[in-house]
Amino acid sequence: MRLFTPLPRVKLLLACSVLFSISCFAELPACDNQDLTYQPALPELLQAEPNSRSFSVLVWNTYKGQNEGWIEQLEQFSQQVDFMLLQEASRERFSQWSKLSQWHMYQAIAFEWFGDGLGVVNLAKQSSSENCLVLSTEPWIRVPKSALLQHYQWQDKSLLIVNVHSINFTLSEADYLKQLQQLSPWLAAYDGPLILAGDFNTWSVGRLAVLEQFILAHQLKTVSFKPDERTRFFGKALDYIFYRGLTLQSSQSVATDTSDHNALMASFEFSTRSLRQR
Repeated sequence: MRLFTPLPRVKLLLACSVLFSISCFAELPACDNQDLTYQPALPELLQAEPNSRSFSVLVWNTYKGQNEGWIEQLEQFSQQVDFMLLQEASRERFSQWSKLSQWHMYQAIAFEWFGDGLGVVNLAKQSSSENCLVLSTEPWIRVPKSALLQHYQWQDKSLLIVNVHSINFTLSEADYLKQLQQLSPWLAAYDGPLILAGDFNTWSVGRLAVLEQFILAHQLKTVSFKPDERTRFFGKALDYIFYRGLTLQSSQSVATDTSDHNALMASFEFSTRSLRQR
């Protein structure tokens, strides 16, 4: 029996709904979810419905689980958050985590490598209602990077979570922008609370400028960290958490040698008014 089963091909249809505070737009781009896998939490281990207006998020590039102690580190993080947004996640190594059955696990497989599936992973204490896998091919090495968009309901609130692993091996800011632009239709169509986070590989001035303009265009705020322990390359931070329609309660960056990236955590509360001002 396969531990992971592919989700059916679906479109992320954000329909008109007062309950979920979503604007009515024309049909969004199609999602080819044939490489999106889902492992549900075991029924007897399902979490109770959230009874708080607050939730917490972990963002961490796991370096394919290659470093010693990464499972133990993941276990520690999992006790502190409601969502875990991971990049460079290994399907094979995740299957070794004894607590995996307590989480709904979604993996956007970017590519297969010697029988192992690699790509971004979202772990949540609740199942999502809509999912969309977006792939972007590295221009030089031709290996895809993945992004995963998911729509959740938290109590009576709508929440869109986007986990991104940006392309790395190109000097062209145009290629970098093209990947971000693939996400634009959803960010533009959705008026409710959202989180956009991941490893954005912003190691150059040009890339950072592109990302800043993208964030500004979609009216997102940036989570800051004090002290700021985020992993840097050429002196520039690579990992970010952006948000909209939420109130930031706390944030921290966590240094660890169990990956080549340090981890980020943030807690949010749903704002009284979650819609953007138009």
